[in-house]
Amino acid sequence: MKRTYLLSLGVLALLVPGLGQSALALNLEEQLDIRPLDATQGPSRDVADGWMQLGNQQLSEGNLTEAVDSWAEAAEIYRLLGDGQAAGQAYGSIGAAFATLGQYPEAERALVLRIGTARDNDDPLGQVYGLNNLGNLYVNQGRLLEGQAYFEEALQIARTTGDSRAIGLSLSNLGQVATQRGDLDVAVQLLEAAANYRILASDYVGEAHSSNSLGDVYVALGRETNAIGAYRVGLRAGIEAGNSPLQIRALDGLLGIYLDRDGELDIAKQYLDQRSALTLGTSPPDLQTALTYRWLGDYYLKTDAPDRAEAAFTQGLQIARSLQQKSLEAEFINRLLAL
Repeated sequence: MKRTYLLSLGVLALLVPGLGQSALALNLEEQLDIRPLDATQGPSRDVADGWMQLGNQQLSEGNLTEAVDSWAEAAEIYRLLGDGQAAGQAYGSIGAAFATLGQYPEAERALVLRIGTARDNDDPLGQVYGLNNLGNLYVNQGRLLEGQAYFEEALQIARTTGDSRAIGLSLSNLGQVATQRGDLDVAVQLLEAAANYRILASDYVGEAHSSNSLGDVYVALGRETNAIGAYRVGLRAGIEAGNSPLQIRALDGLLGIYLDRDGELDIAKQYLDQRSALTLGTSPPDLQTALTYRWLGDYYLKTDAPDRAEAAFTQGLQIARSLQQKSLEAEFINRLLAL
C-alpha cells in the first residue's frame, strides 16, 4: 500500500513496509516532541487532532506503519490550516517512526521537513527535537560525526530556550556519541549533566535513559559504585514512568554487578525477583522472558543449585528456539553442556 501526501516543503512519499526489516531504532518516547497542540480551533482542527491521537495510540500498540499513515493525515490537515508548529510535530513523529522501521531515506525527508517547518515558524524547540532526531538517524547509520554536529546545533538552540527537557535530550545524545567513540570521560560529563537537566524537567523517561547509559559508562570505566547508583536512579525513574523496558535495562546493569559479588547474592536475588515479576508472566513468552531464565540459571549456579539452574536454562532454551534466537539458543546450550 502506498500513499503520497503533498507537503509544504515538497512531496514526502510515505511507503508502508512490513515490520520485518531490522534497524537500530530511535527511542520514540524519548525523542518525540510532546508539547500540546492548541494553535487553532474548529472542526478541521478536531479531525487533525483525532488523527494525531490515533497515531499516538497506534505507536503505543507497536503499529508503527499504521501510526505513520495517521500522522500523515494529521500533517496534511495542519498544513492546510496554516498551523506549521503542529504540522512540524507530525513530521517529526513520522520521521522517528520511519527511522525505527529502518526506512532511512523516508525518515530523513520527514525530519528535514520537520526542521524547516520549525525554522519557518520561529519554533526553536521544534528545531531542537528535529535536529536531535536527524542526528540520531545518522548515528544509527554509523555516521557519528554528522550526528554529533546536529546534536551540537540542537544543544546550542536548546540553551537559548532554557528548556530543561530539550537541553537534557541534546546532552544525552552527545553523551551517546562520546560513548560510541570511546571518549568515556567526556561521556560521563555529558550524561551526568543530561540526567540533572532531565530531573529538573521531571522527564522520567529521559532521566532513566541517561542514568542507565551513565551506568554502562561507569561499568566500562571500572567505577562499580557509581554504576550502581546510576542504575538505581534509572530503575526508580523507569518505575515513575511506568516503563518496563527501562526498568529491565537498569535491573540488568545491577544484576551484572551483583552476580559477580559472592557476598551480595541476596541483593542480586532482590533485583532478579523484580525482573521476574516484569517478564515471566508474559504470554506468549518473549525474548525478555528467555533472558530472565538465563539470569535465573546463572544465579542458581552461584548458589550451588545445579538442578534448578538446569531447569531454568532448559526453559530459556525452549523459548529461544521458539523465537528463532540462534545466538541465545547457543548460549543456553553451552550453559547446559557446562553443568
